[in-house]
Amino acid sequence: MASLTTMKCFALTHAASALALILALNSCGKQEQPAAATPPPAPAPVAAKPVAPVPAPAKPAEALFAAEPVDLNGFGSDEHVTRVDEPTRGVIVIEPKDIKHSSQQHWDQYDCESFTAKRWGRYEVRVTYTLRNASLGTQFRFAQQPLKKTLMATSQPKRVVYGTVYVEKPTMYPFSLYAAATGTEPGFEIQEVAFVPAPEGPAPVQAADGSIVLDASSATTWSESMRYEPKSEKNCLGFWTSEDDFAEWDFEVTKPGRYKVTVVHGCGTGNEGSEVAVKLGEQELKFTVKDTGGFQKWSEVAVGEVEIKKAGKMRVVIDPVSKTKSAVLDVNKVVLTPVG
Repeated sequence: MASLTTMKCFALTHAASALALILALNSCGKQEQPAAATPPPAPAPVAAKPVAPVPAPAKPAEALFAAEPVDLNGFGSDEHVTRVDEPTRGVIVIEPKDIKHSSQQHWDQYDCESFTAKRWGRYEVRVTYTLRNASLGTQFRFAQQPLKKTLMATSQPKRVVYGTVYVEKPTMYPFSLYAAATGTEPGFEIQEVAFVPAPEGPAPVQAADGSIVLDASSATTWSESMRYEPKSEKNCLGFWTSEDDFAEWDFEVTKPGRYKVTVVHGCGTGNEGSEVAVKLGEQELKFTVKDTGGFQKWSEVAVGEVEIKKAGKMRVVIDPVSKTKSAVLDVNKVVLTPVG
């Protein structure tokens, strides 16, 4: 009698789990229609005020450059647009041959057990697919981190972003993608799943005094070894053991002008001597890493000045040019301070 009761409980539990997954997939396809908004009245025309021309400042010596805003792509849109020059360093790509498909009664399941990360950190999940159906509710699960997405029909491979996941340690992780059943002839095909490095902290914001602080947590780490170390005593970009690894910060400038660039970094005794470049657009400032007495013993180095001529979105890059010993340096932050 007890055995029969146990079997009934197991069946009910399995049925409840299946029902929850079906409801989750179905809810992905439901789109709320926003209420129609009454357009505001057109503003009265205002006569433009003449603006006196401002003489261009004298061009300083070597370390001063002019920066133009960069096109970061996709801003203001829900659709992801991959930037033309997006790096591939540290991107983990899973191909269809590494994904196993199985059909359940009410959903299709796609499993992968070959995802391996060389470092911990945050990644953006991008899926490239084709779909014959009008729309399809899906759910991506990585290490108990669920991400939902409604896919739209497309005959050509289309890339969508599901969101971000966090890899806690370098190891192998299984992941799955669940999709509502499409019938006897599957209309959904995965072309590629990519895990793309993503920043862990918020985007930098220019302060009222014009300064811009680029914290380590806000960097995108295009790397296989280098990573953000979140411990309070570190809070830096560490494990910089390859000169091929580099970091980027995307931010918006509201107050153009000249800026002093300072790198707050650390370097252990015996590892000094590497050369590092700080880039802003086509500009480049270089410095040689000095011994600071430890990788988390921070020292400020002023690497030069830059001039940002226009307000807009900018990108700063720290890119090692050479590595002399076992590691290049640790970076706590980069600071842009208005000059004058």
